[in-house]
Amino acid sequence: MTKRTAVTFAIITLIIAFIVAAHIKEQQITMFPSDHGNTAGNLHNSGLVFEMDGKVYFANPADSNCLYSMDPNETNQKRITSMGVKYINGANGLLYFYMDSTKKSDKISGLGTVTNQYGIYRCKANGRNQTCLLRDLCGEVQLCGEYLYYQVNTGNGSLEKIRVDQTNRSKVADEKISPVCYSNGTIYFTGVTADHNIHTLQPSAGDAISTILEGNYFYPVVQGDYIYYMNGDDNYSLWRANLASGDKQLVVGERIDCFTMNDNYIYYAFSDPNVPALKRCNLDGTDTMTLYDGVVNSINLSSKYVYFKVYGLDDVMYHMPLNGMSPASIFVSNY
Repeated sequence: MTKRTAVTFAIITLIIAFIVAAHIKEQQITMFPSDHGNTAGNLHNSGLVFEMDGKVYFANPADSNCLYSMDPNETNQKRITSMGVKYINGANGLLYFYMDSTKKSDKISGLGTVTNQYGIYRCKANGRNQTCLLRDLCGEVQLCGEYLYYQVNTGNGSLEKIRVDQTNRSKVADEKISPVCYSNGTIYFTGVTADHNIHTLQPSAGDAISTILEGNYFYPVVQGDYIYYMNGDDNYSLWRANLASGDKQLVVGERIDCFTMNDNYIYYAFSDPNVPALKRCNLDGTDTMTLYDGVVNSINLSSKYVYFKVYGLDDVMYHMPLNGMSPASIFVSNY
């Protein structure tokens, strides 16, 4: 072998090694026991908006609810999937979501547009390596450490889990428990069949279940030292209980349809046939402000905006700054 041939062979070997190493890295699934997906408030509202690593991911109603990414200020919008998504989660540069081909983008063509695809998917944050983790009709999904917990809609309904690397799929419970309220390693949920108490599920303790609050309570959200919930025994007003003491406190005395929250405010749909509205208040219920007049749903938050839909207009999303200093308007996507 001549010197020139040897050098050429060495260069080719290095190139092949680099390509193989890059491919292996591309296929690696990073996961940690501390991983957490979307907020409980967003996921209770179908998980249509999710923020991770300086990007906002959203189901675009103007394009069949396909998954898009954008900057928090709503610039640099890019389409990631060609089919409708919800329950968007993510961690470590990976996205997890439920995708359903009953809604497909009309901006694409080809074989993919005629296939029937549904289930829980994983992909890179840029949309690459889209993988179906499981093919089933699913409801709510939450990333809890190294596992995705999800509702199964078939049969009588159940709660199942699967490791994010597509291993260790198993059934957790025989009732359709909501897994979306996940905080500090614990899932908080409302009973479905036997009661409507608030229970805890401990993934690190073999998915052991305990009861923490008794009553007709719904849509729990843990924020700071409190767990917030809609109280069915009190006309679906919003209450909270201290996680340490169990002491309960009325937060919003009005009947509400849904709510979400961040570190500063609660955003909720005031349920009144005469003056329905999107409202905002402090975490203790003070300083209530009306943000939009009308029947709203699907309230989701990013770091800069509150997004919501108006009854009867499922293909339109509204938005406004979190501080409420500018009025709500239709969110226009650039697709």
